[in-house]
Amino acid sequence: MPIKLLLADDHHLFLDGLLSLLNQEKDITVKATVNTGTEALRQALDYDFDVCLLDINMPGIDGIEVCKKIKEAKPNQKIIILTTYDDSSIITEMIHIGVNGYLLKNCTKSQLLDAIRTVASDKLYFTEEAHRAIISNYTSLVKQQQKTNEQPLLTPRETEIVQLLAKEYTNDKIAAALKISYRTVETHRKNIMQKTGAHNLAGLLKFAYGEGILK
Repeated sequence: MPIKLLLADDHHLFLDGLLSLLNQEKDITVKATVNTGTEALRQALDYDFDVCLLDINMPGIDGIEVCKKIKEAKPNQKIIILTTYDDSSIITEMIHIGVNGYLLKNCTKSQLLDAIRTVASDKLYFTEEAHRAIISNYTSLVKQQQKTNEQPLLTPRETEIVQLLAKEYTNDKIAAALKISYRTVETHRKNIMQKTGAHNLAGLLKFAYGEGILK
């Protein structure tokens, strides 16, 4: 089945070019294009899309607020941000909201298509800029922990599981790799989410980078 896509951008010429590019792909179908945040939110809430590809700077409601409202109403809705903003605080905020991908508009065609297909397959896609933003915003937390020499929040086993999750291991693969039961993996994952306060995988990765668990 083709990937059903919602495109939202306030620049008509850019949107037309994006539509033309994506229409060449047999496994991607653009179901709707909009130019305002208000219309993007209405479409996302009223219809089912596999992926919503959104800009941040849009009239009506900005992309940040649109993402918040979509995720509140449809937590499992997959969202990719395609924008010119490379500010680390914005990128970190979008990851905290729970977006599934973040791209800058200077990306290549292959990067864009890879992002759409990756996110549609229930994985995350973040560029180097996004990873640098996470590290930049949470370096101070890592240094603080090193200074106070606190006991690590996660156990060695929980740390192993976080590192495997970052490599996109499923629970089955984690169980096999660590030679533990599937139910034990589930228990560890539940404890990890409670300890870190993360609500999804993106939030957990943000924590892991900040704590130095992931390099």
